[in-house]
Formats: sequence, C-alpha cells, structure tokens
Amino acid sequence: MTIPTEQQLAQYIRHAYAAPADEVPARVHRYTRLIQQFSKTFGIPPHAIVRAPGRVNVIGEHTDYNGYPVFPMAIDRDVVMAISPSSGETVEVVNSDSRYERRLFPARFPLGAYPQGDWGNYIKAAINGILEAEIVDRQRALGFHAVVGGTIPESAGLSSSSALVVASALAFLTSNGTTVETQTLAELLAHAERYVGSEGGGMDQAVSLLAEPRKGLKIDFFPLRAHSVDLPMDLEFVVCNSLVSAPKTESAQHAYNRRVVECRLAAALLSRALSDRRGKVQHTTLLADLSPEKLKMDEREVNAIAEQAIGEEPLSLAEISRRLQEPVDTVRARCLALKSGGFLPEPRDGFLVWKRYRHVVTEARRVEAAVQALQEGNIQSFGELMNRSHASCRDDFGISCPELDALVSIARRNGALGARLTGAGFGGCTVNAVPTDRVDEFIRRVSEEYYEGYIVQTRGRGFLQIEELGETIFRSRASNRASILTLH
Repeated sequence: MTIPTEQQLAQYIRHAYAAPADEVPARVHRYTRLIQQFSKTFGIPPHAIVRAPGRVNVIGEHTDYNGYPVFPMAIDRDVVMAISPSSGETVEVVNSDSRYERRLFPARFPLGAYPQGDWGNYIKAAINGILEAEIVDRQRALGFHAVVGGTIPESAGLSSSSALVVASALAFLTSNGTTVETQTLAELLAHAERYVGSEGGGMDQAVSLLAEPRKGLKIDFFPLRAHSVDLPMDLEFVVCNSLVSAPKTESAQHAYNRRVVECRLAAALLSRALSDRRGKVQHTTLLADLSPEKLKMDEREVNAIAEQAIGEEPLSLAEISRRLQEPVDTVRARCLALKSGGFLPEPRDGFLVWKRYRHVVTEARRVEAAVQALQEGNIQSFGELMNRSHASCRDDFGISCPELDALVSIARRNGALGARLTGAGFGGCTVNAVPTDRVDEFIRRVSEEYYEGYIVQTRGRGFLQIEELGETIFRSRASNRASILTLH
C-alpha cells in the first residue's frame, strides 16, 4: 500500500462528485488531510478510501416506509473514511472532528448499543446488520481502523447518519474481502439502521448506494426498484438550512415514530373496511398495498371507503380497537410496536390517522406527477408540486415548524419555483428549485431576509450558530453513488 498521488485522487474525485475543475483541488486537499491523519493515528497508510453521499429529498416525504415512491438525489456533501483492516475483531474509528470521541468495539454479533444519540451507534448499526444477515462470519469477522470526516450538515435532514451507516458498511465489507450487490445492501441497511431506534424506510440508504450524477432517483419499495431521471439543465436545487436542529433525540424519534404508527393504523382500518366490503380478508401494514392500482378499484371509491373507515376526527386506541373488532392489546401489538421492543404510548390528542393517510396518498401522487413533469420539461408544474408537498407536510403530517414555513415563504418570494421542507422534518433544511440564471440572486436575497433578518429577530428560538453562510445555504449538485478507492 502506498499513499495515492494528487493526480489519482483528482481522477477519483472528478468521477465521484461530477465536480468542475475549480472544485477539485479543495477536495483533493480534504482527502489528503484524512489520509495523513490516518497514517499519523495508526502508524500505517490506509488500505482504501470509502465515501458515501448524503441526499436531499426533492419530493416524497414519509412515503417510503408506507411502500410509496420517493424522489431524492445524492448531494456532493458526504462521509469519507480512510480505512485499513485490523488484524483481529477490533473496530476502531477516529473522527476528524474532535467533538466526537474515538469509538472502539469488537465486531461480534450481537453488538450492544451505546447510549441513545451516540455517533458510534451508526457504525454499529451497519456492522450489526451485516453480521445479523451472516454475510460476514460472525465468529471470524475482521474489524477495521478508520478515520472519518464528513461535510454533511448535522441534524439538517440531509441524511448524515445514513451516510455514516453506508460508509461503515462498505468499510466492514471491504476489510473482510466481501462484496454485496448494491440493491441488496440498500435493503439490508434500511433494516439495519433501525438499530438506532427509528422506524424509517429505505430511501436514504438506497440513494446513497444507487445514485447517478446529474440525475434524481425515483425509488419504489417492497421490492426496492430505482429509476434515474435526468434533472433539467436550467434548474438548480438550493439547500437552505433553517438553523433549527432536527436531531435524532428521544423526543424527535417519538414524533417520527408516532407518524409511522398512525400510518399503520390507517392501513389497518382501511384493510378492515375493504375486507368487510369485498368479503375477503385484506391485511397489510403498507398503505401502498391499498392503492387503487393494486386494488383495481376507482380512486374515488377507495378514498370514500377510507374516509368512512377512518373519519376526520382524532381516534383513541379504544375506538380503533372497536372499529377493528380486535382487543386493545392485539391492536397495540400489531400496530404500536417499535423496533426498540417497546410500544408507542397513546397520544393525549389521539391518533391523527386521517391527516396522516391523506398526506401519504396525495404525496405519492405528487411524486409520480413530479417525475412526469421533469420528463416533459415542465419545471413550472414541478415547482408547484413541491409547493403543494410542503403544505401537506405542514398541515396534514405536522412535520414543519415556523422557521421552515418562513424560509419557504421567503424562498418563493425570491425566485424559487418550488420550495419545501426536506427530510424527516421538525427543523433541518428546505430544498428550493431555482432557475439556474437566478441562483446567485436567490442566495443573496434569502441570506439577507432569513439569515440576516428573520433569525436575528427570533434568535431566542434556539437556533444553531452560523459558522459559515456557505455551509448554510448552498447549491446541491446531484453526485454519484457511494464508492471505494482501493490504494495500491
């Protein structure tokens, strides 16, 4: 193993990021520093470089775990690891950011978790998932040494955590001389990441592993299928961080998991109504299985049945039990169970089942319509679909916040054809579709109105500190999928 030359790194970077020439030197410098830190830390040169991109979800929020499609793209912000196999079972990872302590543990199944919120759990999630699937021998697995560095803003809804999971999985597989077909790995890691306690779908892992440069990725689920879609040359996607942190804390996970459960309850209630109407049992936990297309029924008829079965008012667990004609304990076990082993407690305001259902089914239609609009070159319609998506996320799914709403409004006033929250919500970022010739002016005006105006007036709401505006509002270029650079 030898240290790669700048020319070798530059060639890899141009391919990985679809980067223009003027950006390459800074990226080469970043990689070189990571390699040097590895050599200094472990006394040997790294065996390989692993990178996994973050993503911005352009449209299709909270549809993936319901079996409906999403439309994200990988971004040129990522997690990069310099790695080398260890001689035994030890996994030792050093973060280039000194705020994160070194993590060291044996690669043996099952892996006990660190306290909730610890960054090392995402590394463990990948390794535990691979060992659980027995892709690598549970008793003979080799660990690895790594230095990791990331450029994805944290707690911003841009999938920094899943990028770390994907990078860790590739590091572990590489260290054990094993490969897995990328689509299979994406499905495996979607399940594996539930180790950290979130009841998520598979979008983040899939786009990190399957993305293509200059393209968005329409992803369908169960089974996983990905279809790339060309992005318009005259449209750019600008990411704006609201500066409201959206961490995966216990309270944030509860809010996220509540919506997963409410969607399960919608599926249970609609399944029951369809079973009664059609005279045959119709059980599923995925709302996509109850789409008009799969049921071979008229959309208006399905919506009418759903509205009657669910109703617009909040529902108690007792009322849901009555409608399903099942004991409360049975409903709790079937619909309220979490991967952590516990159960979601009943919300004081009741389960908002109808609103969650309405968001998911209309958002799924918006994804299909948005892809068609892009294929037809109709960027005006595409932008309007993004706007409707934000309204649904805000009003029906309840995952927006005043800051995101303000940022979306400012963006639309200043040239965005479409603007919406992106990611799980409750803070984080917006994604904005802006004509290419207006991007510079858009960034200037939004910076003035939001970052230098709105947030100064509302600083008491717990904003993160602005370090560099360029890391807070930026163009997001559709980059390439996760990859490995072997060093010889």
